[in-house]
Amino acid sequence: MRGVWVATVWGIDWPSLQGTDMNAARKQQAELSALLDRCKDMNLTTVVFQVRSMADAMYQSKHEPWSRFLTGKRGAKPSWDPLEWMVEECHARGLECYAWVNPFRAPAAKDATTDFDRMCHDKGWILAYDKYTTLNPGMEQVRSHIVDVCRDIVRLYDVDGLIFDDYFYPNGIPENSSAPDYDLYLKSGTEMPIGQWRRANVHKLVADVSAMIFDECPDVRFGISPAGVAGTSTTSAKQWGLTPVDVKAADWQWKDIFSDPVGWLYEGTIDFVSPQLYWPTNHATAPFQPLARWWDYAAGRHGRHSFPSITLADMEKNSDSDFLDDHLLQVEMTAEMSTPGVMLYSAKFLDRIDNALRYSLYTRKAISPRADWKYPHSYGAVTGLHRKADKLLWDETEPDVKGATVRYAVYAFPEKLALEDVADSSGDAGIDSEYLLGVTYAPEFELPAASRKGKKYAVSVLDGNSVEHPYSIL
Repeated sequence: MRGVWVATVWGIDWPSLQGTDMNAARKQQAELSALLDRCKDMNLTTVVFQVRSMADAMYQSKHEPWSRFLTGKRGAKPSWDPLEWMVEECHARGLECYAWVNPFRAPAAKDATTDFDRMCHDKGWILAYDKYTTLNPGMEQVRSHIVDVCRDIVRLYDVDGLIFDDYFYPNGIPENSSAPDYDLYLKSGTEMPIGQWRRANVHKLVADVSAMIFDECPDVRFGISPAGVAGTSTTSAKQWGLTPVDVKAADWQWKDIFSDPVGWLYEGTIDFVSPQLYWPTNHATAPFQPLARWWDYAAGRHGRHSFPSITLADMEKNSDSDFLDDHLLQVEMTAEMSTPGVMLYSAKFLDRIDNALRYSLYTRKAISPRADWKYPHSYGAVTGLHRKADKLLWDETEPDVKGATVRYAVYAFPEKLALEDVADSSGDAGIDSEYLLGVTYAPEFELPAASRKGKKYAVSVLDGNSVEHPYSIL
Protein backbone atom coordinates (compact mmCIF):
# COMPACT_ATOMS: atom_id res chain seq x y z
CA MET A 1 0.00 0.00 0.00
CA ARG A 2 1.36 3.36 -1.05
CA GLY A 3 -1.38 5.79 -0.19
CA VAL A 4 -1.71 9.54 0.24
CA TRP A 5 -4.37 11.48 2.13
CA VAL A 6 -5.98 14.41 0.29
CA ALA A 7 -7.59 16.60 2.96
CA THR A 8 -10.33 18.95 1.75
CA VAL A 9 -11.56 20.25 5.12
CA TRP A 10 -10.52 23.92 5.39
CA GLY A 11 -8.78 23.41 2.01
CA ILE A 12 -5.79 21.82 3.77
CA ASP A 13 -4.59 20.08 0.61
CA TRP A 14 -7.28 21.11 -1.85
CA PRO A 15 -8.89 23.27 -3.12
CA SER A 16 -6.88 26.46 -2.79
CA LEU A 17 -9.88 28.48 -3.96
CA GLN A 18 -13.65 28.06 -3.65
CA GLY A 19 -16.41 28.87 -6.10
CA THR A 20 -19.40 27.59 -8.01
CA ASP A 21 -18.70 28.64 -11.60
CA MET A 22 -16.79 26.84 -14.35
CA ASN A 23 -13.76 29.08 -13.93
CA ALA A 24 -13.39 27.87 -10.33
CA ALA A 25 -14.01 24.29 -11.46
CA ARG A 26 -11.25 24.43 -14.08
CA LYS A 27 -8.74 25.75 -11.54
CA GLN A 28 -9.77 23.15 -8.95
CA GLN A 29 -9.46 20.36 -11.53
CA ALA A 30 -6.05 21.62 -12.65
CA GLU A 31 -4.79 21.42 -9.06
CA LEU A 32 -6.03 17.84 -8.73
CA SER A 33 -4.60 16.85 -12.12
CA ALA A 34 -1.14 18.04 -11.07
CA LEU A 35 -1.47 16.12 -7.80
CA LEU A 36 -2.56 12.90 -9.50
CA ASP A 37 0.25 13.15 -12.04
CA ARG A 38 2.68 13.40 -9.14
CA CYS A 39 1.10 10.37 -7.46
CA LYS A 40 1.44 8.35 -10.66
CA ASP A 41 5.05 9.43 -11.18
CA MET A 42 5.85 8.50 -7.56
CA ASN A 43 4.50 4.98 -8.18
CA LEU A 44 1.84 5.34 -5.49
CA THR A 45 -1.10 2.94 -5.49
CA THR A 46 -3.91 4.77 -3.70
CA VAL A 47 -5.40 8.26 -3.31
CA VAL A 48 -7.55 8.84 -0.21
CA PHE A 49 -9.89 11.70 -1.10
CA GLN A 50 -11.86 13.44 1.66
CA VAL A 51 -15.46 13.64 0.44
CA ARG A 52 -17.31 14.28 3.72
CA SER A 53 -15.69 16.34 6.46
CA MET A 54 -18.54 17.98 8.43
CA ALA A 55 -21.79 16.23 7.45
CA ASP A 56 -21.34 17.72 3.98
CA ALA A 57 -20.43 16.45 0.52
CA MET A 58 -17.79 16.76 -2.17
CA TYR A 59 -20.17 14.86 -4.45
CA GLN A 60 -23.84 14.95 -5.49
CA SER A 61 -25.64 13.82 -2.32
CA LYS A 62 -29.36 13.53 -1.72
CA HIS A 63 -28.74 13.38 2.02
CA GLU A 64 -26.38 16.25 2.88
CA PRO A 65 -25.42 19.72 1.58
CA TRP A 66 -22.50 20.57 -0.66
CA SER A 67 -19.32 21.44 1.24
CA ARG A 68 -18.44 25.07 1.80
CA PHE A 69 -14.81 24.07 1.38
CA LEU A 70 -15.61 23.47 -2.29
CA THR A 71 -18.04 26.26 -3.10
CA GLY A 72 -17.42 28.92 -0.44
CA LYS A 73 -20.92 28.55 1.04
CA ARG A 74 -22.41 25.47 2.67
CA GLY A 75 -25.12 24.06 0.41
CA ALA A 76 -24.16 26.09 -2.68
CA LYS A 77 -24.15 23.89 -5.78
CA PRO A 78 -20.92 23.69 -7.83
CA SER A 79 -20.69 23.20 -11.59
CA TRP A 80 -19.08 19.75 -11.30
CA ASP A 81 -18.90 16.61 -9.15
CA PRO A 82 -15.41 16.26 -7.63
CA LEU A 83 -15.76 12.62 -6.55
CA GLU A 84 -17.00 11.51 -9.97
CA TRP A 85 -14.13 13.37 -11.61
CA MET A 86 -11.59 12.08 -9.09
CA VAL A 87 -12.53 8.43 -9.53
CA GLU A 88 -12.31 8.73 -13.32
CA GLU A 89 -8.96 10.54 -13.25
CA CYS A 90 -7.42 8.22 -10.65
CA HIS A 91 -8.43 5.15 -12.64
CA ALA A 92 -7.13 6.68 -15.86
CA ARG A 93 -3.72 6.75 -14.15
CA GLY A 94 -4.02 3.25 -12.66
CA LEU A 95 -4.53 4.63 -9.14
CA GLU A 96 -7.05 3.38 -6.59
CA CYS A 97 -9.46 6.00 -5.26
CA TYR A 98 -10.69 5.68 -1.68
CA ALA A 99 -13.49 7.90 -0.39
CA TRP A 100 -12.56 9.41 2.98
CA VAL A 101 -15.57 9.99 5.22
CA ASN A 102 -15.63 11.67 8.60
CA PRO A 103 -18.35 9.64 10.31
CA PHE A 104 -19.75 11.94 13.01
CA ARG A 105 -18.19 15.42 12.91
CA ALA A 106 -20.75 18.19 12.31
CA PRO A 107 -20.38 21.94 11.77
CA ALA A 108 -20.43 24.34 14.69
CA ALA A 109 -23.70 26.22 15.20
CA LYS A 110 -22.46 29.33 13.35
CA ASP A 111 -21.76 27.26 10.22
CA ALA A 112 -24.92 25.12 10.37
CA THR A 113 -26.95 27.18 7.90
CA THR A 114 -28.86 24.74 5.67
CA ASP A 115 -32.23 23.00 5.89
CA PHE A 116 -30.37 19.78 6.65
CA ASP A 117 -28.66 21.45 9.61
CA ARG A 118 -31.97 22.71 10.93
CA MET A 119 -33.41 19.22 10.60
CA CYS A 120 -30.49 17.81 12.61
CA HIS A 121 -31.13 20.38 15.33
CA ASP A 122 -34.90 19.79 15.38
CA LYS A 123 -34.50 16.01 15.63
CA GLY A 124 -31.95 16.31 18.42
CA TRP A 125 -29.19 14.71 16.34
CA ILE A 126 -26.50 17.15 17.49
CA LEU A 127 -24.16 16.26 20.36
CA ALA A 128 -21.96 19.17 21.45
CA TYR A 129 -19.37 19.39 24.20
CA ASP A 130 -16.75 22.06 24.74
CA LYS A 131 -15.55 23.10 21.25
CA TYR A 132 -16.59 19.83 19.58
CA THR A 133 -19.81 19.19 17.65
CA THR A 134 -20.84 15.80 16.29
CA LEU A 135 -23.88 13.88 15.17
CA ASN A 136 -24.93 11.74 18.13
CA PRO A 137 -23.58 8.17 17.79
CA GLY A 138 -26.09 6.94 20.39
CA MET A 139 -29.08 7.60 18.13
CA GLU A 140 -30.16 4.85 15.75
CA GLN A 141 -31.53 7.45 13.32
CA VAL A 142 -28.10 9.08 13.11
CA ARG A 143 -26.34 5.79 12.48
CA SER A 144 -28.88 4.85 9.79
CA HIS A 145 -28.36 8.23 8.14
CA ILE A 146 -24.58 7.72 7.99
CA VAL A 147 -25.06 4.23 6.52
CA ASP A 148 -27.30 5.76 3.84
CA VAL A 149 -24.62 8.38 3.10
CA CYS A 150 -21.98 5.68 2.70
CA ARG A 151 -24.34 3.54 0.60
CA ASP A 152 -24.72 6.34 -1.94
CA ILE A 153 -20.96 6.74 -2.18
CA VAL A 154 -20.17 3.07 -2.86
CA ARG A 155 -23.25 2.46 -5.03
CA LEU A 156 -23.10 5.55 -7.24
CA TYR A 157 -19.32 5.98 -7.54
CA ASP A 158 -16.73 3.39 -8.58
CA VAL A 159 -14.57 3.90 -5.49
CA ASP A 160 -12.09 1.23 -4.53
CA GLY A 161 -12.36 1.83 -0.81
CA LEU A 162 -14.15 3.71 1.96
CA ILE A 163 -12.24 4.97 4.98
CA PHE A 164 -13.26 6.69 8.23
CA ASP A 165 -10.95 8.93 10.22
CA ASP A 166 -10.87 9.25 14.00
CA TYR A 167 -13.70 11.62 14.91
CA PHE A 168 -16.24 9.74 17.02
CA TYR A 169 -17.56 11.19 20.29
CA PRO A 170 -16.70 14.80 21.23
CA ASN A 171 -13.23 14.81 22.76
CA GLY A 172 -13.28 14.63 26.56
CA ILE A 173 -17.05 14.32 26.95
CA PRO A 174 -17.72 13.34 30.60
CA GLU A 175 -19.06 9.97 31.76
CA ASN A 176 -21.42 11.28 34.44
CA SER A 177 -24.81 12.98 34.69
CA SER A 178 -23.36 16.24 33.37
CA ALA A 179 -22.85 14.67 29.94
CA PRO A 180 -25.22 15.95 27.22
CA ASP A 181 -26.04 12.36 26.20
CA TYR A 182 -26.63 11.08 29.74
CA ASP A 183 -30.44 11.01 29.44
CA LEU A 184 -30.13 9.06 26.18
CA TYR A 185 -27.85 6.61 27.96
CA LEU A 186 -30.40 6.11 30.75
CA LYS A 187 -33.25 5.66 28.25
CA SER A 188 -31.29 2.94 26.46
CA GLY A 189 -31.87 0.63 29.43
CA THR A 190 -28.39 -0.82 29.10
CA GLU A 191 -26.53 -2.28 32.05
CA MET A 192 -23.20 -1.29 30.50
CA PRO A 193 -21.21 1.63 31.92
CA ILE A 194 -21.70 4.75 29.80
CA GLY A 195 -18.21 4.52 28.32
CA GLN A 196 -18.76 0.97 27.12
CA TRP A 197 -22.22 1.95 25.81
CA ARG A 198 -20.62 4.71 23.74
CA ARG A 199 -18.01 2.37 22.29
CA ALA A 200 -20.80 -0.11 21.49
CA ASN A 201 -22.65 2.61 19.57
CA VAL A 202 -19.57 3.20 17.42
CA HIS A 203 -19.24 -0.58 16.95
CA LYS A 204 -22.84 -0.67 15.68
CA LEU A 205 -22.17 1.95 13.02
CA VAL A 206 -18.98 0.23 11.87
CA ALA A 207 -20.76 -3.15 11.66
CA ASP A 208 -23.72 -1.66 9.78
CA VAL A 209 -21.50 0.09 7.22
CA SER A 210 -19.48 -3.10 6.78
CA ALA A 211 -22.63 -5.17 6.15
CA MET A 212 -23.97 -2.59 3.71
CA ILE A 213 -20.73 -2.64 1.71
CA PHE A 214 -20.79 -6.44 1.59
CA ASP A 215 -24.31 -6.31 0.14
CA GLU A 216 -23.77 -3.44 -2.29
CA CYS A 217 -20.16 -3.60 -3.49
CA PRO A 218 -18.23 -6.59 -2.12
CA ASP A 219 -14.91 -5.41 -3.55
CA VAL A 220 -14.88 -2.04 -1.79
CA ARG A 221 -12.40 -2.13 1.09
CA PHE A 222 -13.54 -0.57 4.33
CA GLY A 223 -10.97 0.78 6.76
CA ILE A 224 -10.57 3.20 9.64
CA SER A 225 -7.67 5.46 10.60
CA PRO A 226 -7.65 5.55 14.42
CA ALA A 227 -5.37 7.42 16.78
CA GLY A 228 -1.92 5.85 16.89
CA VAL A 229 -1.99 4.18 20.31
CA ALA A 230 -4.48 1.49 21.32
CA GLY A 231 -4.42 -1.85 23.09
CA THR A 232 -2.64 -0.89 26.30
CA SER A 233 -2.76 -3.08 29.41
CA THR A 234 -5.36 -0.79 30.99
CA THR A 235 -7.71 -0.48 28.00
CA SER A 236 -8.58 -2.95 25.24
CA ALA A 237 -5.76 -5.50 24.91
CA LYS A 238 -7.00 -8.07 27.41
CA GLN A 239 -10.62 -7.66 26.37
CA TRP A 240 -9.78 -8.75 22.84
CA GLY A 241 -7.12 -11.35 23.71
CA LEU A 242 -4.02 -9.44 22.62
CA THR A 243 -0.62 -8.83 24.16
CA PRO A 244 -0.63 -5.15 25.22
CA VAL A 245 1.37 -2.64 23.22
CA ASP A 246 4.73 -1.97 24.85
CA VAL A 247 5.07 1.81 24.72
CA LYS A 248 4.74 4.51 27.38
CA ALA A 249 2.16 6.60 25.53
CA ALA A 250 -1.45 6.46 26.70
CA ASP A 251 -4.44 5.06 24.81
CA TRP A 252 -6.37 8.33 25.08
CA GLN A 253 -8.89 7.42 22.38
CA TRP A 254 -10.45 4.71 24.57
CA LYS A 255 -11.93 7.15 27.10
CA ASP A 256 -11.73 10.52 25.33
CA ILE A 257 -13.51 9.74 22.04
CA PHE A 258 -14.67 6.15 22.83
CA SER A 259 -12.83 4.58 19.92
CA ASP A 260 -12.03 0.86 20.08
CA PRO A 261 -10.14 -0.11 16.91
CA VAL A 262 -8.98 -3.44 18.31
CA GLY A 263 -12.62 -4.39 18.73
CA TRP A 264 -13.35 -3.66 15.05
CA LEU A 265 -10.49 -5.94 14.07
CA TYR A 266 -11.72 -8.65 16.45
CA GLU A 267 -15.23 -8.46 15.04
CA GLY A 268 -13.96 -8.50 11.44
CA THR A 269 -16.04 -5.47 10.49
CA ILE A 270 -13.15 -3.62 8.83
CA ASP A 271 -10.61 -4.68 6.24
CA PHE A 272 -7.71 -2.56 7.49
CA VAL A 273 -6.57 0.03 9.98
CA SER A 274 -4.34 2.98 9.20
CA PRO A 275 -3.17 4.07 12.67
CA GLN A 276 -1.93 7.64 12.82
CA LEU A 277 1.69 7.12 13.86
CA TYR A 278 2.58 10.79 13.69
CA TRP A 279 5.76 10.60 15.77
CA PRO A 280 9.49 10.38 15.03
CA THR A 281 11.09 6.96 14.89
CA ASN A 282 12.81 7.45 18.26
CA HIS A 283 10.00 9.30 20.06
CA ALA A 284 10.34 8.93 23.84
CA THR A 285 6.83 7.61 24.54
CA ALA A 286 5.45 6.63 21.11
CA PRO A 287 8.34 5.29 19.00
CA PHE A 288 7.37 4.38 15.45
CA GLN A 289 8.69 0.85 14.99
CA PRO A 290 7.24 -0.78 18.15
CA LEU A 291 3.86 0.78 17.41
CA ALA A 292 3.92 -0.23 13.73
CA ARG A 293 4.88 -3.78 14.66
CA TRP A 294 2.13 -4.00 17.30
CA TRP A 295 -0.55 -2.80 14.89
CA ASP A 296 0.70 -5.29 12.30
CA TYR A 297 0.42 -8.02 14.94
CA ALA A 298 -3.05 -6.89 16.08
CA ALA A 299 -4.43 -6.71 12.53
CA GLY A 300 -2.71 -9.91 11.43
CA ARG A 301 -4.03 -11.79 14.47
CA HIS A 302 -7.52 -11.20 13.08
CA GLY A 303 -6.64 -11.70 9.41
CA ARG A 304 -6.68 -8.03 8.48
CA HIS A 305 -4.19 -5.39 7.30
CA SER A 306 -2.47 -2.44 8.96
CA PHE A 307 -1.07 0.43 6.90
CA PRO A 308 0.40 3.06 9.24
CA SER A 309 -0.23 6.69 8.42
CA ILE A 310 2.85 8.86 8.79
CA THR A 311 2.83 12.65 8.75
CA LEU A 312 5.11 14.71 6.55
CA ALA A 313 3.97 17.97 8.15
CA ASP A 314 7.16 18.36 10.16
CA MET A 315 8.95 19.10 6.88
CA GLU A 316 6.68 22.02 5.97
CA LYS A 317 8.80 24.72 7.57
CA ASN A 318 11.96 22.77 8.21
CA SER A 319 14.49 21.78 5.56
CA ASP A 320 16.52 19.61 7.93
CA SER A 321 17.39 16.40 6.05
CA ASP A 322 16.99 14.47 9.30
CA PHE A 323 13.22 14.71 8.97
CA LEU A 324 13.33 13.30 5.45
CA ASP A 325 15.69 10.52 6.44
CA ASP A 326 13.46 9.59 9.38
CA HIS A 327 10.36 9.32 7.20
CA LEU A 328 12.21 7.24 4.62
CA LEU A 329 13.28 4.97 7.46
CA GLN A 330 9.67 4.65 8.60
CA VAL A 331 8.53 3.69 5.10
CA GLU A 332 11.35 1.16 4.91
CA MET A 333 10.39 -0.30 8.30
CA THR A 334 6.85 -1.01 7.12
CA ALA A 335 8.23 -3.01 4.20
CA GLU A 336 9.18 -5.64 6.78
CA MET A 337 5.60 -6.01 8.06
CA SER A 338 3.31 -8.88 7.09
CA THR A 339 1.29 -6.45 4.94
CA PRO A 340 3.71 -3.73 3.85
CA GLY A 341 2.74 -0.17 3.16
CA VAL A 342 1.97 3.30 4.48
CA MET A 343 -0.40 6.18 3.92
CA LEU A 344 1.28 9.58 3.72
CA TYR A 345 -0.33 12.59 5.40
CA SER A 346 -0.85 14.67 3.48
CA ALA A 347 -0.85 15.54 -0.22
CA LYS A 348 0.48 19.08 0.09
CA PHE A 349 3.75 17.74 1.52
CA LEU A 350 4.45 15.20 -1.24
CA ASP A 351 6.92 17.52 -2.93
CA ARG A 352 9.14 17.19 0.17
CA ILE A 353 9.53 13.44 -0.25
CA ASP A 354 8.59 12.51 -3.83
CA ASN A 355 12.04 12.36 -5.40
CA ALA A 356 13.55 10.62 -2.40
CA LEU A 357 10.90 7.89 -2.56
CA ARG A 358 10.78 7.66 -6.36
CA TYR A 359 14.50 7.01 -6.66
CA SER A 360 14.93 4.74 -3.65
CA LEU A 361 12.05 2.76 -2.17
CA TYR A 362 9.40 3.37 -4.85
CA THR A 363 11.42 2.79 -8.02
CA ARG A 364 8.95 0.17 -9.26
CA LYS A 365 5.21 0.04 -9.66
CA ALA A 366 3.22 -1.83 -7.03
CA ILE A 367 -0.12 -3.49 -6.40
CA SER A 368 -1.85 -2.98 -3.05
CA PRO A 369 -1.93 -6.08 -0.80
CA ARG A 370 -4.51 -8.73 -1.53
CA ALA A 371 -7.54 -9.14 0.73
CA ASP A 372 -8.17 -12.88 0.63
CA TRP A 373 -11.12 -12.75 3.06
CA LYS A 374 -13.27 -10.69 0.67
CA TYR A 375 -15.62 -12.07 -2.00
CA PRO A 376 -13.79 -14.85 -3.93
CA HIS A 377 -13.81 -14.07 -7.64
CA SER A 378 -13.12 -16.47 -10.48
CA TYR A 379 -11.78 -15.07 -13.74
CA GLY A 380 -10.06 -16.75 -16.63
CA ALA A 381 -7.16 -15.39 -18.65
CA VAL A 382 -7.84 -12.33 -20.78
CA THR A 383 -8.61 -13.01 -24.45
CA GLY A 384 -7.74 -11.15 -27.61
CA LEU A 385 -4.42 -9.79 -26.34
CA HIS A 386 -2.59 -8.02 -29.16
CA ARG A 387 -0.43 -5.02 -29.86
CA LYS A 388 -1.34 -2.07 -32.03
CA ALA A 389 1.53 0.38 -32.49
CA ASP A 390 2.65 1.28 -28.96
CA LYS A 391 -0.49 0.08 -27.21
CA LEU A 392 -1.56 -3.29 -25.83
CA LEU A 393 -5.24 -4.15 -26.23
CA TRP A 394 -7.45 -7.08 -25.19
CA ASP A 395 -11.09 -8.04 -24.72
CA GLU A 396 -12.85 -6.54 -21.71
CA THR A 397 -13.58 -8.95 -18.86
CA GLU A 398 -17.06 -8.68 -17.39
CA PRO A 399 -17.44 -8.62 -13.58
CA ASP A 400 -18.54 -12.00 -12.23
CA VAL A 401 -20.88 -10.40 -9.68
CA LYS A 402 -22.78 -7.12 -9.55
CA GLY A 403 -20.71 -4.26 -8.16
CA ALA A 404 -17.38 -6.04 -8.58
CA THR A 405 -14.26 -4.23 -9.78
CA VAL A 406 -12.20 -5.51 -12.73
CA ARG A 407 -8.71 -4.17 -13.30
CA TYR A 408 -5.69 -5.53 -15.13
CA ALA A 409 -2.02 -5.94 -14.24
CA VAL A 410 0.41 -5.45 -17.14
CA TYR A 411 3.96 -6.82 -17.27
CA ALA A 412 6.89 -6.67 -19.68
CA PHE A 413 10.04 -8.79 -19.54
CA PRO A 414 12.95 -9.54 -21.91
CA GLU A 415 12.13 -11.89 -24.79
CA LYS A 416 15.07 -14.11 -23.91
CA LEU A 417 13.61 -15.00 -20.50
CA ALA A 418 11.31 -17.97 -19.97
CA LEU A 419 8.28 -17.80 -17.68
CA GLU A 420 10.09 -19.67 -14.93
CA ASP A 421 12.77 -16.98 -15.01
CA VAL A 422 10.30 -14.21 -14.18
CA ALA A 423 8.15 -16.09 -11.66
CA ASP A 424 7.19 -14.36 -8.44
CA SER A 425 9.94 -15.06 -5.92
CA SER A 426 7.38 -15.28 -3.10
CA GLY A 427 6.03 -18.51 -4.52
CA ASP A 428 2.72 -17.09 -5.77
CA ALA A 429 1.67 -18.29 -9.19
CA GLY A 430 2.42 -14.99 -10.88
CA ILE A 431 5.09 -12.76 -12.37
CA ASP A 432 7.59 -10.91 -10.22
CA SER A 433 6.74 -7.27 -9.54
CA GLU A 434 10.12 -6.28 -10.98
CA TYR A 435 8.44 -6.56 -14.39
CA LEU A 436 5.17 -4.77 -13.53
CA LEU A 437 4.45 -1.88 -15.91
CA GLY A 438 1.31 -0.81 -14.11
CA VAL A 439 -2.39 -1.29 -13.44
CA THR A 440 -5.19 -0.26 -15.77
CA TYR A 441 -8.96 -0.14 -15.33
CA ALA A 442 -9.50 -0.28 -19.11
CA PRO A 443 -8.65 -3.13 -21.53
CA GLU A 444 -5.71 -1.25 -23.00
CA PHE A 445 -2.30 0.01 -21.94
CA GLU A 446 0.10 2.53 -23.46
CA LEU A 447 3.61 1.03 -23.45
CA PRO A 448 6.38 3.24 -22.08
CA ALA A 449 9.26 3.88 -24.45
CA ALA A 450 11.64 1.55 -22.61
CA SER A 451 9.25 -1.40 -23.05
CA ARG A 452 8.49 -1.19 -26.76
CA LYS A 453 11.26 -3.41 -28.12
CA GLY A 454 12.63 -6.83 -27.27
CA LYS A 455 9.89 -7.66 -24.76
CA LYS A 456 7.26 -10.25 -24.01
CA TYR A 457 4.09 -8.98 -22.38
CA ALA A 458 1.72 -10.47 -19.84
CA VAL A 459 -1.71 -9.26 -18.78
CA SER A 460 -3.84 -10.64 -15.94
CA VAL A 461 -7.20 -9.77 -14.47
CA LEU A 462 -6.66 -8.03 -11.14
CA ASP A 463 -9.84 -8.08 -9.12
CA GLY A 464 -10.91 -5.49 -6.58
CA ASN A 465 -9.31 -7.50 -3.78
CA SER A 466 -5.90 -7.34 -5.52
CA VAL A 467 -6.01 -11.04 -6.33
CA GLU A 468 -4.41 -11.79 -9.71
CA HIS A 469 -5.99 -14.35 -12.01
CA PRO A 470 -4.36 -16.37 -14.84
CA TYR A 471 -2.36 -14.25 -17.27
CA SER A 472 -2.07 -14.19 -21.03
CA ILE A 473 1.27 -13.85 -22.80
CA LEU A 474 2.08 -11.94 -25.97
